[in-house]
Amino acid sequence: MKYFKVTLFILSLSIFLFHVFKLVYLWTDIPERIAIHFTNDIPDNWGPKSILYIMPVIGVFLWFLIGILVKKPDKLNYINLTEANKEIQFSRTGKVLILIQNLSFLSFLLANEALLNYAVGIDSSLPFIISLSLLAFCFIAPIYLLIWASTLRR
Repeated sequence: MKYFKVTLFILSLSIFLFHVFKLVYLWTDIPERIAIHFTNDIPDNWGPKSILYIMPVIGVFLWFLIGILVKKPDKLNYINLTEANKEIQFSRTGKVLILIQNLSFLSFLLANEALLNYAVGIDSSLPFIISLSLLAFCFIAPIYLLIWASTLRR
């Protein structure tokens, strides 16, 4: 599990540092007012460019918040938890939480990357599609874990 955690951490940190570098590098090219909401690919709400700092901050906050849960998987609720299977349930839940922690963080960063790209006139569809895919996986992983746990014997 440690290798899994370290690998995802390095990936998340690398993408975060790249995004922050790109945000700082392109700051002067970003207009003072940027599109922050779209309807049918048409911007319909505008805000200050400083809003580009909100999603990375929310992502970091969420990463730390989920990190608290990762450290204490025994405090969560489980289905069919017994003395015989508690270690494997705790282990799998920890892996799923680490996955959700990093994928949700990356989802926020990539959505912000799409917003940044759109603001400076670069195609922004790929980061946004990846962001939505990662977010969907954050919902699918716990459902898989729930189905797996429900098949365990009591």
